[in-house]
Amino acid sequence: MQNSKTYKLYKSGKLWVVGAVAVAGVAVSANTTQVSADTVSNTDAQAVKTTDATQNDKQVQLTASSTDTATNKATTDDATKSATVSSTAEKSTVPTTAGNSVTQDQASDAVDKAQDTVKDDAKTASNAGVDVTTGKTTDVTINDDNASSKTNEVLSDLNKQNQAVKDDTAKQQANDQAYQTATTEQTDATKQGQADLDQATSDLDKQVDTSEKAGITVNVEVAQSSPEYKDLSGLEGQDLLDAMAYNINLYKQAIADGVASEKADTETLAKLTAEYQQKQADLAKANADRDEAVEKGQSDLNNATSDLDKQVEASKNAGLDVSVEVSKVSPKYKDLSGLEGQDLLDAMAYNLDLYNKAVASGVASEKADAETLAKLKAEYQKQVADYEAQKAAVDKANADKKAAYEKALEDYMNGTNHTTSMTAQTQTDASSGQYQTFMNATVDQKTGEFTLEHDMNDGVHIIGHGVLKGKVNWKIVSNGDGTETVTISSIELYSYTYTNAYQNQAVNQNINFHVYDNDGDELFSVYHDGNTTFSKTINKTAQINKTFKISPNETSPLAQVLVVDDNWIWNTHGQVSTQIKNTNVAPKAPTYEKDPVKPTAPKATVHHVQVVAPEKGQEPAVPVASVKKITVADMPNADKPQPQKVEVHYYNIKKTPKIEKTEMPKAVETASILPHTNANESHGGVLLSAMAGLASLGLAFGISKKNKKQN
Repeated sequence: MQNSKTYKLYKSGKLWVVGAVAVAGVAVSANTTQVSADTVSNTDAQAVKTTDATQNDKQVQLTASSTDTATNKATTDDATKSATVSSTAEKSTVPTTAGNSVTQDQASDAVDKAQDTVKDDAKTASNAGVDVTTGKTTDVTINDDNASSKTNEVLSDLNKQNQAVKDDTAKQQANDQAYQTATTEQTDATKQGQADLDQATSDLDKQVDTSEKAGITVNVEVAQSSPEYKDLSGLEGQDLLDAMAYNINLYKQAIADGVASEKADTETLAKLTAEYQQKQADLAKANADRDEAVEKGQSDLNNATSDLDKQVEASKNAGLDVSVEVSKVSPKYKDLSGLEGQDLLDAMAYNLDLYNKAVASGVASEKADAETLAKLKAEYQKQVADYEAQKAAVDKANADKKAAYEKALEDYMNGTNHTTSMTAQTQTDASSGQYQTFMNATVDQKTGEFTLEHDMNDGVHIIGHGVLKGKVNWKIVSNGDGTETVTISSIELYSYTYTNAYQNQAVNQNINFHVYDNDGDELFSVYHDGNTTFSKTINKTAQINKTFKISPNETSPLAQVLVVDDNWIWNTHGQVSTQIKNTNVAPKAPTYEKDPVKPTAPKATVHHVQVVAPEKGQEPAVPVASVKKITVADMPNADKPQPQKVEVHYYNIKKTPKIEKTEMPKAVETASILPHTNANESHGGVLLSAMAGLASLGLAFGISKKNKKQN
């Protein structure tokens, strides 16, 4: 007996895989109502394979099936086989016959079980996404005579329907699995590829940023790689897996090329940046050396110039005629144009040596000028000191004369020096003889207070004296040129006192005394007999308001201030007047001594030395770099598989009441559903029959048990 290898499609997790079983032979007993059809021949089964993705350089490489391996190797050297999928379904487990001489109940039970199997598989198909439609139920009436034939017809149809459901289910599951696998592999490849490309782009961006901060001009171009992907429109199952694997290989190669291109640009840009930065560092050192030397040289020159300027200022303050000239020194420096690196450093060192020597020479020159100027100043200062000593003596003598003259002149110009006199003039009939009387007046030069005295004569004696007291108010203002303006503003009357000396012996004792202002208004009067002493308070003021301008040594006109009447035997009338004299005397100008001869100030010229500093090194030419960012066109997406469509319909078995009759039992017929073995059946029929007989004895129980377990 020859063994043949067959495959059974079963589900492991989410994958459909194939298991091989060895079959010695299959036989069906005449009493068997269900036959297992879950095995298929080797030629009808296609293996479902799963492969692990291999990893190289941290990239997952996925390849198509073996049929496309040669093509894919042209795209990438790191190729592995992709997953494969089969849409071959299990054979229907619905029997096509119910056996001979079955009863109506057996027939109905066989159809019910078959329809339950179809319904279960239809539900499984629907859950798997198959579009399952249910047609109209067909009524089938059976009786004892046609139970077997009708049942066989129904079972045969249900078997075909069940097989169609299984086929569509397997195809739907295979298409869904292929879509899921292709989509997952595409997503994984895209995620990893984009991560690799993003990392390379990030490294390139960082280098671009570093280079731009270093001053390099970087032109960034974006280039897209567009592999010639296969169109996935309408592809399902293994065709979809193969096309997706092909596209993934193209995508990975484009990613690898893009990463390599960006890495190369990053390395080239980093090298260019390092070279440019080294040139800048050399320039910075050269210029730093130059700045340090120039700063020190300028400081040395500034210090020397400051010392010289101080000496110049001191000499000028001492009276010397000092002029300052600027001497500019320009050493023959090397041209630094276009020099970089060590050439720039060497040329800068040469120039700085020339500069330092010129600075040292300039400092020495300014120090020499300062020393010469200091010596010249000292000599001149001695001459000036001798001159100033002589002149000081002359100046002091002349200053004293001048001060005395100016003081006298100021006193003269602003002086209010004066003398004041006051007179009393009388007109009387008794200016001589027995009744002679008198009247006189005196004035205080400082206060202006006056005293007017007169006597009382009774013809025998001077019986008493009268005294009128008051004050003349005046103001004297200097005109600033020696002249004075005098204003007699008013006169005040304080009191009148009469002092008795002798008894009045005159017959007429009607004495009266009167005082009038210039306008004739009476200011004071008193009546008495002359025999008693008395005192009267007046406290009256009379306005005068007379102004005079008087030159030095000039006296103002006599100005009347009061009119006095002393009436008795003989009436005595008088006027009281005052006048002021300007006593200012102009001083005589002094004769000054001659000044000594002033020494002539010497002339000197000094030089400020300026040294032209060497030029700084020039900035190196700014490099211009171009880099390219790579983007890879996305792979086309797989189309979601369309649902398979299948229609099922069911039967309603109607039994016919049983008619009692006696029949002879029929011979057991050999089942017509023996498995297909691909053997030459025309020559091996007898042997096959014998094998079937033997198998029915040894395997019937196992097959029946297996069917029960699967159901």
